[in-house]
Order: sequence, then C-alpha cells, then structure tokens
Amino acid sequence: MTKLDYSSLPDDSDAGKLEHPASLSWVVFTFFFSIVISIAAQQSFWMPNFLALTIIFWTLRQPESAGMTVAFCCGILMDVLNGSVLGQQALAFVTLCYFTTTLARRISWFGPFGQSLHILPLLLLSQVLVMLVRLWFDGLWPGWEWFLQSLTGAFTLQSGPGAAIWPLWAKLLKPRSSRATSL
Repeated sequence: MTKLDYSSLPDDSDAGKLEHPASLSWVVFTFFFSIVISIAAQQSFWMPNFLALTIIFWTLRQPESAGMTVAFCCGILMDVLNGSVLGQQALAFVTLCYFTTTLARRISWFGPFGQSLHILPLLLLSQVLVMLVRLWFDGLWPGWEWFLQSLTGAFTLQSGPGAAIWPLWAKLLKPRSSRATSL
C-alpha cells in the first residue's frame, strides 16, 4: 500500500482572509452614514446613491442583516426625507436588493471592475423604476443627465476609465476586524 504525499498540495494558510460577520452596530452605522451622505448630496444629480451602494454591499456580504425589509425601510425613509411619492424609493431599493440577492454568487466571482460592471445595470434599473413612478405621477422628464448618478455609482469619472467607486465604497464599509484577520 502506497502512502500519499501531501507535501505537493497548496498551503491553505494563504488562502485568504477569514471574514467574520460585522456587528449589528456597524451595519446600522453604515446605513446611517449612507443616509446622511445621500441627503447632503441630493441636490447634485451626478453624485452616486451611496445608500443604494450600501444596500448592495450588505446584501452581498450579510444578507441576513440587511435584506429586503431593511431596503424597504430605507426607501420609505428616503421618500419621506425627500418629500417624494411614498414608495418610489422603497420599490427601487427592494428591487435592487432582490436582483443583488439573485446575482450574489455571480458577482462574488469577479474582481472589482467586473463587480462594477454587474452593479451598473442594477443601479440603472433602480433609477429607471424611480423615473417611471415620477413620470406616472408628475409627468416631468428629468433629463438624460439624471442617469449620471448610476454611472458615478459604478465608476468614478474623475479617476479615469476603469477606476471603480464600488470597491472603494465596499472597502470603507468593511468592518475593521475582517480586514485584519487572516486564516
């Protein structure tokens, strides 16, 4: 009987970082921070929707902490704070959360640029839903520049082509303990 030689197998010590779940207080803080930034930037049509990016991040990372209920509550809160039709942001955020959950395994296969290419249509879909509700109730076309928000949410235009804001935002939201812990 021959003995198997395990020395040629790859070492698992460098396989990656061990990702611990983030604390509930950190998740709540990041949502609060995103809401404050979204309120401050609502006058700038080109600023990304940081709350939508936060919903995507936590839906990918910890779907049990931030799912459709959290997305719905954030949407209702943003509708109230913006003084818009009640439910338009909630519809957009719940749809965003649903499709993020559906594509979660696929998105995790890609690097930062590939993830940004997956997130761009999700942000565009979310914005189209808000626009359709606005058109239905107000009948006002916001203009093509209104869609810059989705583009800047996936890619930052100031840093040149291919530089994604998504990985920077995801790195900022990641809790400190999961950045430092390795296998």
